[in-house]
Amino acid sequence: MLCAALRRSSDFHYDASISQFYELRMNLHFRVHQGLWWLLLFFSSTAISQSKGGRWQFENHGMDTAAWDALGDVGTLQNQASFSEVAPLQEGGAYLWLDSANVHDFFLIDDSDDLDFDNESIGISAWIYPVLFERVHFIVNKGDQLPTPKTTNYSLRISESKKLEFLIRDANDRAHRVTSSFTISVNQWTFIAAFYDFNAHKVYLWNNPAQAVDTLNFDQPLLSNDDPLAIGSWYRSDPSTPSTTDFEGRIDDVRISGRREDLFPQATAVARDDGLAAAVPSEMQVYPNPVFLSGEAGNRIVQFTSSLASVHALAVYDVLGRTVFTVSSNSSSQPFRFAWNLRNQNGEFLQTGIYWVRITNGRNFLTKKFYVIR
Repeated sequence: MLCAALRRSSDFHYDASISQFYELRMNLHFRVHQGLWWLLLFFSSTAISQSKGGRWQFENHGMDTAAWDALGDVGTLQNQASFSEVAPLQEGGAYLWLDSANVHDFFLIDDSDDLDFDNESIGISAWIYPVLFERVHFIVNKGDQLPTPKTTNYSLRISESKKLEFLIRDANDRAHRVTSSFTISVNQWTFIAAFYDFNAHKVYLWNNPAQAVDTLNFDQPLLSNDDPLAIGSWYRSDPSTPSTTDFEGRIDDVRISGRREDLFPQATAVARDDGLAAAVPSEMQVYPNPVFLSGEAGNRIVQFTSSLASVHALAVYDVLGRTVFTVSSNSSSQPFRFAWNLRNQNGEFLQTGIYWVRITNGRNFLTKKFYVIR
């Protein structure tokens, strides 16, 4: 039953090298009693279903935390952009803060194949908290505004009429866009998303995670480029004016993927008596992520939180699927919270690497990847 659910989980991804994969497979016969054979199933299924894109949660760092993409596309703060923990928060413990008093502050991610989309489906989602509307404001844009022709592989922006727009530019420097029927409000968190179903020639737009508000016809090619991805602006390759049409306010949990399901809060696989998997709307957070074990390492704490009810067990695994820490819990409170000192079962601090934490209440489970850096 547990394995049936695990096979359907999209939150856990096996990042080991090919050599590690074969080493693990050779040891499967000796480790079945520990339940490690399901890692092999994960490796095959995720390799087939893996998408492009990334996810940036801004938990005081610029790391790509997506479980679905092939590369980790790390971003950097530009000018006076910052990570802020000042309330109100939306997702996790921090967000990207772009102060309206500053200019050319944004978040920049270098170009990679993982961020280029060529005549294929693409989706973008984010939580935004605008504090000011002046004209057009870019939330996400992959391209460069300076050259002729200008480039935009894809973008999500707020129009002058305060509506959400999905936009691309063609080879002749013409912009093609679709515009939402809804408007965006200032001084409040709003979920926004756009998904371009390339084969169906449709763009779907959301202002809440539950259901698409607009379904619009759109039939334009996507042209990849060698330019960076900017969050909170349209990048310009001019050091004196490195951005234009900047967003003003808070941005959090930016997601880009070729799969529609990656744009929304992850569902949890649930093992049922019939052996099938259902979905429940639960999330799990790790904070901070990554965890930096430097200085007074003994004072370093990582906190796991989740909306999953009645959690009774928590386990942490390394990249080879070995259990490094387990604990039982009788907590019935929501949200579930557990603070851990990053010591394994032998009392030793974790080494630098990729780890997964898994919680369960017997039927439901959640798995989350996190990083430790020493």
